[in-house]
Amino acid sequence: MRVVLGMLVLFTITWLALLIVDAAGILSTEVGVRLLLILTVLPVVVVVLYSRRQGWLVRPDRSWSRVRVKALAIASFLCLMLLYSALMTWSELAPFANFYIDMAALLPVLLLLLPLYVSYVDRRLRDPEDDYYRFGLVLLGQRTWIFSEQKQFLLAAFVKILFIPAMYSGLIHALTILLTFEWSFNPGVLIAGLFFFGLSFDLVIATVGYVFASRLLGTEVRSTDSTWSGWLVCMICYPPFVVIFQYVREQADDLVWTDWLLPDQPLYWVWAVMVAGSWTLYWFSNACFGLRFSNLTWRGLIAHGPYRFTKHPCYIGKNLYWWLHTVPFIGVGLSLDLLRNLLALSFVSLVYYLRAKTEERHLARFPEYAGYMRWMDRHGLLARCLRKVSWRRGAAPVDREAVR
Repeated sequence: MRVVLGMLVLFTITWLALLIVDAAGILSTEVGVRLLLILTVLPVVVVVLYSRRQGWLVRPDRSWSRVRVKALAIASFLCLMLLYSALMTWSELAPFANFYIDMAALLPVLLLLLPLYVSYVDRRLRDPEDDYYRFGLVLLGQRTWIFSEQKQFLLAAFVKILFIPAMYSGLIHALTILLTFEWSFNPGVLIAGLFFFGLSFDLVIATVGYVFASRLLGTEVRSTDSTWSGWLVCMICYPPFVVIFQYVREQADDLVWTDWLLPDQPLYWVWAVMVAGSWTLYWFSNACFGLRFSNLTWRGLIAHGPYRFTKHPCYIGKNLYWWLHTVPFIGVGLSLDLLRNLLALSFVSLVYYLRAKTEERHLARFPEYAGYMRWMDRHGLLARCLRKVSWRRGAAPVDREAVR
């Protein structure tokens, strides 16, 4: 959590400084947004690298032939990521224009610096002939293509290709709103401003998690879900497939909770606290991942923060927010529109329930997570509540571990 707290402090200080600079008209919003991202992330990554240097095995020699092979593999994925974002942007299937424009401008520089980066990392890896090296040999025709050998590596690479453009584009959009937001003491404006602040930092965590997956940082991908069901229920929540999700989720009315309640009503403030609490739970849960945030992958056990009480606090927070924000039972009366609203949000909750179950199926293969699941079955928040209910009804609490 120290890494996340450091990023949050840097993010807040840089944001406040940029508000002053932007008010003076010194920098454009586009430049300010990129500067905010760089000054938040780069110092933290450098500090983490420096703190882990004692565990590195630095070889005095360089294998430039291996560096070229690995650089070719990484370059192929960078180009494929640019091509994917271009196709999504041109076809208007996904709003990836922010990533596409920035990546197109940066790609020549990245390709020029790539051999130096690969050489630096290669000398510090205990096993330098890694998946990138083996895949590079396949591209050069110097190694036989064996799908089972490359499967996990390619799945992890496709996670990056699919999610980095989405996260980065969403982040730039959220930071633009945050830097141009017009603050006031109006309660609705304050709540909206805090929402965009939290959303922006949440997307910083997500983007950093996908980009900085590295053995040097201790954030490498150890396994990627290889099932169709796992990928299906995850990808339906993200571009370009999210259009299906949004269509089914669409409500029969456009009312949200601020249309239903006014600041002079006591219930407004109760509801505001619940709404703020729901997205705070979601963002805090994601922040617990630090540099290891990623969908569909196993990168180590997260058992602190809200994960001490439940296995999926981020999904609980997100679903609570949608139900509280959308208030599907308001403005439609007892009609088919009410039924549609309830079924639409029930579909959303079902999708996230299935995401939770497919993630557990994947992660349960690892002893750390299997032990965490057993512990949660006995000591998690739900288990505690069920024991209290059983005790109040006069039944002896069931020891689920003993039954197993």
